[in-house]
Amino acid sequence: MKKIALLAVVAGTLVMSSCNNSEKKASSEVDSAQTVGEHVDAAIADLKNAEENARLKAEQAKKDLDEAIAKGDKAAEEKARAASEEANSAWEKTKDALRNAGEDVKEGLKDAKDATVDATNTAVDKTKDAAKDVADGTKKVANDVATGTKDAARDVKDASKKVGDDISRKAKNVGEALKN
Repeated sequence: MKKIALLAVVAGTLVMSSCNNSEKKASSEVDSAQTVGEHVDAAIADLKNAEENARLKAEQAKKDLDEAIAKGDKAAEEKARAASEEANSAWEKTKDALRNAGEDVKEGLKDAKDATVDATNTAVDKTKDAAKDVADGTKKVANDVATGTKDAARDVKDASKKVGDDISRKAKNVGEALKN
């Protein structure tokens, strides 16, 4: 009986320890995902700020060009036109970079989702395998305990029969001795 109780305690401990290990892993994965998300948000905010700055510079360059044209200063007009074209070009490049970053984030999130699904499926498979191993081990130990218990019961039965036979033989001998 003590062996069976010990077996139950050991099996329960194994099951509980396997449950605790998986919870610790899951919480650290969530923490890293949040950190990645925060980095992505910060990068997108930086790109939006750069795009806004480039737009403001392009607008200022356009105002400077309009003022140079209004004054009729050809040298200032040429410099302002070049500055305006450069500012507009920088603004377009920044808008393109922002669009491309959005596409990259979209692809990255899709890849992250796929990787998470794969990792989850792998974890589920490993958990099923571990549970099967524990169940198989528990079944084997239970069978061993049952076999050991049957053997012990048979030994007790045999010993009891032997003791009973000895007592019966001695009682018979005592009875015969009393008759004589």
